[in-house]
Amino acid sequence: MKLTPTSKVYLDHTAYQIMMEYALAHPNREVIGVFFGTKNEAAELFIEESYPFRVGNRQDVHFTDEDYVKVVPLIKNAESRDLDWLGWFHSHPFKGGDHIYMSHTDVTYHYPAQTQNPYWTAIVINPHQIQDPTTVRGMRAYRLEWNNKMNCPQKKVIKLEMEVINDPR
Repeated sequence: MKLTPTSKVYLDHTAYQIMMEYALAHPNREVIGVFFGTKNEAAELFIEESYPFRVGNRQDVHFTDEDYVKVVPLIKNAESRDLDWLGWFHSHPFKGGDHIYMSHTDVTYHYPAQTQNPYWTAIVINPHQIQDPTTVRGMRAYRLEWNNKMNCPQKKVIKLEMEVINDPR
């Protein structure tokens, strides 16, 4: 499988709203959740559903064992509808400046999952940057660069092009 840094993420408007509303409801604390959808041979993702999971503190949030138990029925339900678990989202709820990036902690957390699923993608949200024109309505999508020769991810972060689709506006 050959993955390219130009792979695009298409985020359904309803999935976007669920993620952003969760972040907006907790504007000073990090949040985390998962998303499901489909992928094509060009490594493009079509995110159709998102599920908020947990609210952390000001600078930290992680999945817990309880969350992994909670995600199993979601995975089974998604698979019955031909959807895949494609990744996770979390927020960096900081004001002033650009805070939508993959931190060292995020990369360390993301790497093992992408080793198992080359399409594994992270969406980082900042509810304070919705109007920032360098973001997609306060979000960016990331993946670790894939080493096609070694068939594994590298710890180099690449930003993926992303677009919100099915927007009723």
